[in-house]
Amino acid sequence: MKKIIPALFVITAAFLAIIFFSRKTISKSDSENVPSLVTADSQEKKNSTEEHNVTIVEENTPTSFLTLKNDETLLSSMGIDLNDDNLDDEILIIKKASKSNLIIVIGIYNPTSKMYVRATEIETEVTQFRSFSYNGLDITGEHKTALVYQGFTENGSSVLQMFFCHGNADSFYLSKIGDFKSDGTIFIQQYNRTDTYELSQSTGKSFPVWVYSSDPNEHADSLSQIQTEYDWNSSMQQYVQVRQIKVTGQKLAAKELAKIQDGTEKTFANYLDGLWYQTANEGSSIRYIYFDYAGREVIFLEGDTQEVYTWLSSTLYKNGIYLSTANISIENLGRRFAVTLTDIDQVRIRAYDDVRMHIGADNLWDGVYKKLNDAKTFLPQETDSTPVDEIVTALEENTLWYTADGANFVFKGDTYAISTENFNETGIIALSMIDGQTVVQFNPKESMKYLGDSYLIGFKEIPKTVKLRNGKTKTVFDKDKKTLILKPAVILASCVNETSGKVLMLNAETE
Repeated sequence: MKKIIPALFVITAAFLAIIFFSRKTISKSDSENVPSLVTADSQEKKNSTEEHNVTIVEENTPTSFLTLKNDETLLSSMGIDLNDDNLDDEILIIKKASKSNLIIVIGIYNPTSKMYVRATEIETEVTQFRSFSYNGLDITGEHKTALVYQGFTENGSSVLQMFFCHGNADSFYLSKIGDFKSDGTIFIQQYNRTDTYELSQSTGKSFPVWVYSSDPNEHADSLSQIQTEYDWNSSMQQYVQVRQIKVTGQKLAAKELAKIQDGTEKTFANYLDGLWYQTANEGSSIRYIYFDYAGREVIFLEGDTQEVYTWLSSTLYKNGIYLSTANISIENLGRRFAVTLTDIDQVRIRAYDDVRMHIGADNLWDGVYKKLNDAKTFLPQETDSTPVDEIVTALEENTLWYTADGANFVFKGDTYAISTENFNETGIIALSMIDGQTVVQFNPKESMKYLGDSYLIGFKEIPKTVKLRNGKTKTVFDKDKKTLILKPAVILASCVNETSGKVLMLNAETE
């Protein structure tokens, strides 16, 4: 009996050991079939082994179902169907300890193993993540997703590459359909496609790629550029050049150019400091952008709306700067845009949307902007010395005025009325002198407006040659008080500046 009891203990211990190790093996086997979630801060928490533990995902922290290597840091991730199998694959943006360039890692989902397979890597020429944009787009209009990335290199060149992804997790490869590099900017011009395209009943128009580069035949002080358009060629399965346009720009003196750009971010940013207005505006609303480098803010203004963005980082390129900003209220709402110098007080702005790819069709902030100049720094604009009382007298004596396109204006006291064949407008009028210029402001009662808010107003000037006593002649100008010229303007606290828009010529009705 005494021999039997120890034997039972041995058998029981062996049985428990078998159960323990079998459970551990089953647990490990199951875990290998479930993708482990990797976060951006996993690198700091992992052991010497390459396997990552599941961690709690923090808000706005990039995550990955792919296992990172020891020398890799996760910067961003995106789930998207790259090989058109109706299953989301994974795009990772990483940095390796041994390289300064950003790396794109593509993970293809394998439905059989329910795992993401690390399919391939793309080493980009971009070093700064804040200048980097990437997405999956049907750029050709053939209902096939292309991987597109763009950004700026360390020396300020702009790059954009596009790839088609083929195959599955077992046999995967990339085909490059577009490869662009420039010392200027590059953008994809997107169009609104048809309803039949959205329903997958037809193909859509491909999105062209525009490449802006400096003109090699011009001097270094020239702002002239070469615009090259590339579009999709289905038979060649490539983006090919379709046309090239030379845009003649201003030539700036070396001293002027040095004040704006000397290769440092601070110099160009200080030049941008201040308020800029968009020269081409639809309707009466004018868009402004205010740059405040010292306060690290960029403010977008339109009507009664203003959006404040924090100035995060900048990258210089040829005759321009690329800005990365974040909304001051919603941090994950970003706006990126390229600012290109086109004249001493003029820039062209290309804005980038919140999903990190440029939309060149409907972005209302794209366009040419002029600076509302500080009189202490720049030459003042020409002023019209017509006093307010002369304008008031002319309006009182000639209550009915008309334009060449058939609009009739009636002024009475501080009110006005406009009538056309299909439109009527009434409201309040105000005349004032601002910074030596006569300004008229219209405040309509209706929401629909025929006019803008503010105009510089003056009489038409008629040149006349007079003979002087010494026998020489001189040209003088007489005021035609039967014709008023209204030029669109923007009003600031202490000055007024002419802006682009439709100039009105009002002719007084004569008996």
